[in-house]
Amino acid sequence: MKGINRLLPVPPKGWEYELVYKRIRHIYFRIYPDKKIVRISAPSQTPAQTLERAIQAKSAWLMEKMTAMGNTPPPFNPWPAMKESRSCMVWGRQLPVVRGIFDSRPGICLTPESEIIIRVPSDFNAKKEETLWNKWLRSLLTERIQILLEKWQPVMGVAPAEVRLKKMKTRWGSCNTIVRRIWINAFLVHLESCLLEYVLVHELVHLLEPGHTRRFYQIMEIYLSDWKTKESRLNQIGLRQWVT
Repeated sequence: MKGINRLLPVPPKGWEYELVYKRIRHIYFRIYPDKKIVRISAPSQTPAQTLERAIQAKSAWLMEKMTAMGNTPPPFNPWPAMKESRSCMVWGRQLPVVRGIFDSRPGICLTPESEIIIRVPSDFNAKKEETLWNKWLRSLLTERIQILLEKWQPVMGVAPAEVRLKKMKTRWGSCNTIVRRIWINAFLVHLESCLLEYVLVHELVHLLEPGHTRRFYQIMEIYLSDWKTKESRLNQIGLRQWVT
């Protein structure tokens, strides 16, 4: 970083820059407010002049973002409320959990009264119950994603080859534009469904425009005019605190 420090604005107190080289095609600037780090990711063989021009172009934007984030409240950490013995957060709502011991097949369901009913045999251990919860939560997320795909694919004129779920520490979603595969963070089932919609649309737009270019954000404006608000909401959540 020493060679390019002179090009970067002096960061607000507590903030740091991090430069990493990867096997990627473009230069990316990512801000992690929970760690107060600005990470600059660049292709492995990036010429020094190209990197310098990219940094100069982003300097004012970086300073504006760091200053704004420094004035925001600490990241929201919903982890303690996500799932406990008596309640579970689903789509941004804390719902009561009603437990029952049955000899029948174990299962979890959501009632019309917004109660979560869990039925398990008497010999069901904690590990099996955790697996049951994960399977049920993923089924909710998969169902909602399918509804959103049916809504957005005809409108945007684009469709992924597949959508998969994964617990990720640093991203809410990602898109492999070569094989047209989208990954969605499994933790989104605990947040408002509008945030899942934002992430999915964001990744679908990558199938139209791979990089975070001006055209990419123009397309986002067309389909989700309030995308910045939703992005800001997700940026305030300390995602790394959720995964150990």
